[in-house]
Amino acid sequence: MNRASTKVDSLKSKTRVVEIVGPAGAGKTTLYRALDCDPERIRLENFPDVRKASDAPFFIWNGLQLTPRLLRLYRPESRQLTRREFAWMTILHGWSALLRRHSSERSQVIVLDQGPIYLMAEMRLFGPDYLRQSAAEMLWQSLYDCWGPTLDMVLWLDAANDVLFDRIRSREEEHIVKTEPAVVVYEFLDRYRADYEILLSSMTAKKAGLRVLRFDTGREKPQEIVNKLLSELHC
Repeated sequence: MNRASTKVDSLKSKTRVVEIVGPAGAGKTTLYRALDCDPERIRLENFPDVRKASDAPFFIWNGLQLTPRLLRLYRPESRQLTRREFAWMTILHGWSALLRRHSSERSQVIVLDQGPIYLMAEMRLFGPDYLRQSAAEMLWQSLYDCWGPTLDMVLWLDAANDVLFDRIRSREEEHIVKTEPAVVVYEFLDRYRADYEILLSSMTAKKAGLRVLRFDTGREKPQEIVNKLLSELHC
């Protein structure tokens, strides 16, 4: 067996974790659903649900571990974490280990719609001020360390701002900037892009083998992206 075929066989036998990211309107959910085409090879995964009794041990255990670190960072002049934000930070703290345990059960591609990059971006952009202070850098670095061994590939979906603006305005789902003028929406989209760049740069610094594939959903159809992903993963 030659070296190339050995590499392909290794890729086929390894479970890989892939996250879909991108600004609002980029087509993340559409692609996520399009990937629900071969459950033997692709598993769509959601983060633990704080409302499910079966996930309660996860949140209790990881929440207890995380709370002292957050309390050390908290400043009286900053607002407290909301319940949802605390759940998200708990997920960021413990979900990677859970995924690694699940990934050892069988060879599959695990696809995350709202994964660690998304959750980190949300917390960094909209979480309490103390999470953006220099004192919180050690916390973020520890999260990059946690996710480095887990995340294998990121699919970055994007499109021109005017395309995303039209999609946000026309879709049925509510969105925080759905009724805002174009200039506000464009600024909102650019903030996400900038933070994704920072996060991916930090993650690739921790894991040189992290693949980031970028797609323009204004030009490429979901099925074309699916085909390219499966080709990259040798599925």
